[in-house]
Amino acid sequence: MKYLTSVLAAAAAVGITSLAWGAGPEDQTVQSAQPQAAQSMPQQAEQPAPPPADTHLSALVPAGMSTDEACTGFKSVKDCAASLHASQNLNIPFVDLKAKVTGGQRLGAAIHALKPDVNARAEVKRAEGQAAGDVHGPRG
Repeated sequence: MKYLTSVLAAAAAVGITSLAWGAGPEDQTVQSAQPQAAQSMPQQAEQPAPPPADTHLSALVPAGMSTDEACTGFKSVKDCAASLHASQNLNIPFVDLKAKVTGGQRLGAAIHALKPDVNARAEVKRAEGQAAGDVHGPRG
């Protein structure tokens, strides 16, 4: 039930986010001619859904930044969550890690570049495991 609630919250957030980022008047006439499903697919591909409010991610986001701001630019919410966890686990400034990951580097390469003395592969696995728990919720 929690998973369904999270999925519904994420879907609602996508709708709200798309309204907030809304298209200009000239784009609205083109979009209104398209079926609703076709309208939402390109937006989802460009911007991931913000994390649902009931996740633990808000506690990981740096002060002065919203979860929406933190996750903007990532390919998925899970990638954002993994980067947030890695940042916290390794005491790496999130903005530095985010810049590398959203700039095209894999999380492991970004971790290695910012903190070469750690086992980047193990840290990625740890952060991705933590992120899976946040995004999908605990199983059981």
